[in-house]
Amino acid sequence: MGTISVMVKPASSACNLRCRYCFYADVASSREVAGHGIMQPATAALLAQRLAEAVDFSGDANISFQGGEPTVAGLDWFQQFAREMAQYPNVTPHWSLQTNATLLTQECAAFFAEHGFLVGVSLDGPRSNMDSFRFDATGEGAYARVMDGIELLRAAGVEFNVLTVVTRQLAQKPKQLMQFYLSHGFEDVQLIPCLPPLDDSNDGMSLRPQDYRSFYLGFFRAWQKAAQQGRMVRVNLFENVLGMLMGHPPYQCGMLGRCTVQYVVESNGDVYPCDFYCLDEYLLGNLADAPLRELGTSTSTTAFLAGQDCRRTPCATCPYARICNGGCRRQNVCYLTDESCAYQDVLAEIVPTFARLYGRR
Repeated sequence: MGTISVMVKPASSACNLRCRYCFYADVASSREVAGHGIMQPATAALLAQRLAEAVDFSGDANISFQGGEPTVAGLDWFQQFAREMAQYPNVTPHWSLQTNATLLTQECAAFFAEHGFLVGVSLDGPRSNMDSFRFDATGEGAYARVMDGIELLRAAGVEFNVLTVVTRQLAQKPKQLMQFYLSHGFEDVQLIPCLPPLDDSNDGMSLRPQDYRSFYLGFFRAWQKAAQQGRMVRVNLFENVLGMLMGHPPYQCGMLGRCTVQYVVESNGDVYPCDFYCLDEYLLGNLADAPLRELGTSTSTTAFLAGQDCRRTPCATCPYARICNGGCRRQNVCYLTDESCAYQDVLAEIVPTFARLYGRR
């Protein structure tokens, strides 16, 4: 009996939107084959088998669907995959899905509710910001359709949270973003720093340390003010930091400065160690080659994990190193340089505040 966690890309890199800062479009375009289409039934059946094998046919399987846009695969695909997992009655699936919500229907929402999905909806704040970065192939902004999708989830009683990519532009408006969450009753949000492209070019959207510092400090103060008024919003960064101060491991990947194997499964069955590194040079193998656990201990995996030291000069004397250790090696470009660390500056305010409130150090 055991537990396995996987991230599945049923539609590969395909998406109905053309968001300006989509990191997976950047990743996929760097591969020899950018997209593999919709996962075929035989591959889905093999995936279910590999998940069952990984827990010795008795245990928990944490299955997260991402993309591209996973709902491009269609509701029938998800229904069939749920049936495939049901062939292994001693394996308990725990479902989650990250979506732009523009393709959701009442039937989709009912399915998610029936199976207990946790749905993460990509929503980057107010329409003025959202429609500047997230739009379809015709250039039409996605905001209104995303909000309609959220209402479908609410009506069906689906548990969901809001995922917000913080760009250089949105970073200038931390108070406005908090007010947006409060005005729409969003109680659980994840803030995601906008990353530069893999070629490290300046795209004008990705966060720089000065943006990271000013945004998170401003947002934390706005969050505190709202909390003092009894208006609570769960924020992934704050929840993780508080949990670590209380002696718990973080649930957010990368917060301890070391990598683990995520088992990212592309639609053709290829397996990668991390969503940020679904690149040809990091391919662990294919579901048809070997069981997941075997792929997770391959020489390719060992090579990937060996290059994970995220620390730089500021880390050597950082009083919060135990909370970070340099952070995620892909994301820390947004806050860490050899001269300074914006995350350290943010923690210098968050940690003492939590220590006062909860008596933790």
